[in-house]
Amino acid sequence: MKQPGLEARRGYRAIVEDLPTVVHIPGTRRSVRIRGIKPYTLERLTDLWLERDAASAPEDSSETLRSMCVEPYFSVREACLIVLNSYWRIRLFYPLMWRIWGKWIGYTEEQMSPIIEEGKKKLPLAAHWRNMAFSTDMRTDWMKMTAKEAEQYRAELLSVAKQLSSRSGRSTEGRDGSSSGSSPSGTGDTAAS
Repeated sequence: MKQPGLEARRGYRAIVEDLPTVVHIPGTRRSVRIRGIKPYTLERLTDLWLERDAASAPEDSSETLRSMCVEPYFSVREACLIVLNSYWRIRLFYPLMWRIWGKWIGYTEEQMSPIIEEGKKKLPLAAHWRNMAFSTDMRTDWMKMTAKEAEQYRAELLSVAKQLSSRSGRSTEGRDGSSSGSSPSGTGDTAAS
């Protein structure tokens, strides 16, 4: 069996201990630290998207351009939420921070992209989908399915979890303490027995 390399072990340690990732803002000397995204931050990001969708629902490219004109600081606001990433910090500093970054300093979409990209990597998606797949055994309507249907449904959930974890990057995969390659085979052995 091949042992993980030094870089993989460092990545695993960073995930388990929630070590911050330093992200440099392009075109500046400024850098920010990003940790694992907390539930309140996800709620605020969702609220931000709901506000934008309520203001305009783009159906084609001209509508998308119009929505960018309505909310030109959307990426800056997202990046500020990801950087603050705490209930009290968001409550106290967010209204001022996004205005300083967006209106006074004038950060652009390209400058906010690395922050948003790293924030996406810090989402615990693989663990969420894996928990959803495992919790299907506890549903009250589970007995209504045949054994074959139940196994097929569970296998579909696990495959979706594997696909999402492979898309979201190295940081998201190892949050549960195992690699994505060993997880499905381990659950397959459990399901088969």
